[in-house]
Amino acid sequence: MLVARASTTLVRTCRIWHTDGMPKKTKSKSSKKKVQRIVIHGIDHARAACQAALSSDSAAHITLELWSARSAAGSLGPGWFGNIAEIVQKEFPDLAIICVLDCGDAPGNALAALRHGINCIYISAPSAVADKIRAIALKTKADVRTRRPSMLDLMDYSDPSDILPAHFS
Repeated sequence: MLVARASTTLVRTCRIWHTDGMPKKTKSKSSKKKVQRIVIHGIDHARAACQAALSSDSAAHITLELWSARSAAGSLGPGWFGNIAEIVQKEFPDLAIICVLDCGDAPGNALAALRHGINCIYISAPSAVADKIRAIALKTKADVRTRRPSMLDLMDYSDPSDILPAHFS
């Protein structure tokens, strides 16, 4: 089946649509930034991570991702995490910060986070469920992650200020 639409050709093979002739995405300036990911467990961890990122020599080239603990959306709720995100983004306006709330494998928690205004979530649900949540998230311009990378967890350190400078160097 071949469908033509305003000089863009869409070709359907199986259940996947391929695009030919569509403009490619251009890289934004933020794509050149190095992403540093840290798991936080409260406002003190978030502030310590932001302060360490700003104190580093490469602060202008860092995007800091503050991840919640695993399944924090279910145990602590999106309100808790949303407040932390709002506070650090106000206190550190010169730092590129992305706050990612882990919703675990619970679609209800992911939807609650989106309703609460969280703009970046992680969900470990099956791909069909994640795709539906991603479609809903598009309406709120939220980002949905389905892969949780390994990262520094500040819960493992009694004093985060001991490890953070080395993490950002």
